[in-house]
Formats: sequence, structure tokens, C-alpha cells
Amino acid sequence: MLGNGRCEAMCINGRKRLYHIRGKMHKKVWIATGDIILVGLRDFQDDKVDVILKYMADEARLLKAYG
Repeated sequence: MLGNGRCEAMCINGRKRLYHIRGKMHKKVWIATGDIILVGLRDFQDDKVDVILKYMADEARLLKAYG
């Protein structure tokens, strides 16, 4: 956690990016190390992404099963 709703995350392609937790999710959805999140890439900044959704444990298991 870097502060101000920002953290670093490893994407599926192995690239490390800085992500920003949206105001709608801030202080309502807690993200921990190892959680599976859906992020939206920014058109104008390649190294920054926005968190759209945090998957629950059962949803993450389904995603892994689908491949």
C-alpha cells in the first residue's frame, strides 16, 4: 500500500503496475495481498490502472477453473 488509495499489483502478463482504488470502493472494499481484482487500463497511461471489481473467493475459484 502506497497511500492515498494506491498500491502496486502484478498483472497476469507479469508486468507490475500502480493501481488506484476508485472512490466508490474506497473504505468499502478492502483489498489484501493475493486477492484477485479486475482492473481497467488507462488509455493515456500504460503504467497505471483503476480497480473496477474485487472478486470474492468463490468467484476467483470459478475464474481459475475456466482458465
